[in-house]
Amino acid sequence: MRKPILLILLLISSTPLFAQFFIAGGHISGGLPVSRLEREVDKLIFPTISGIALYEFQAQPIQVGLELSFGIYGTKVEVRDDLYPGFSEDYRIRRNNNYTSGMAVFRYLPSMSSRVTPFIEIQAGANYLYSRFTIRPSFFEEAIEAGIDMDDWAFSYKVGGGIQLPLPFIEGGSLEFRLNYQDGGTMRFLTKGDTNFLPDKGDGEFEYNTRQSPLQLITASVGIVVYGAFD
Repeated sequence: MRKPILLILLLISSTPLFAQFFIAGGHISGGLPVSRLEREVDKLIFPTISGIALYEFQAQPIQVGLELSFGIYGTKVEVRDDLYPGFSEDYRIRRNNNYTSGMAVFRYLPSMSSRVTPFIEIQAGANYLYSRFTIRPSFFEEAIEAGIDMDDWAFSYKVGGGIQLPLPFIEGGSLEFRLNYQDGGTMRFLTKGDTNFLPDKGDGEFEYNTRQSPLQLITASVGIVVYGAFD
């Protein structure tokens, strides 16, 4: 993994520092667990939406930039009347398991003269997983309690590639398809159903079935990018 990144950085350092144009866009992605993560969570899907901004150098077929992603990989709503000792009112508990990431993006475009533009992509950055809860009397009322049950982050990287197809109805626009493999450091996180409330323990306590694994995913993406987006 280190050698491809070093090679790209070497190419960037030898490239003249004047831009041809900027590129911006967004993607919808779905990640399928593999390896240790699959054994931990089986076939759970990790969906995300993301925004990407890239900078293309004039003298080399190289793009560099940043991609920010967010997704909810599980949600659960539960209504209970035993959350608070001495009160029998119904309260609505919602838990969302959230996935965010920030990645530096390095792309190499081996061919730029055809209508179909392929690219090789390497990303490096960090993933942050957190499970957040809100408690409220009903859907339409303000939360009386909110917080994070568990959160963790780890270094991560992606390797893969994709293709771009021109969109004639958007000036400078391209339809983009990508396929990446992601791996990284081990993280502690929760999935849907991993939190249980024990009303008879103390004044009522939550019990957590913690998962632990690198976020190892095969991720397919579709999106739209626009060349010269900031011109």
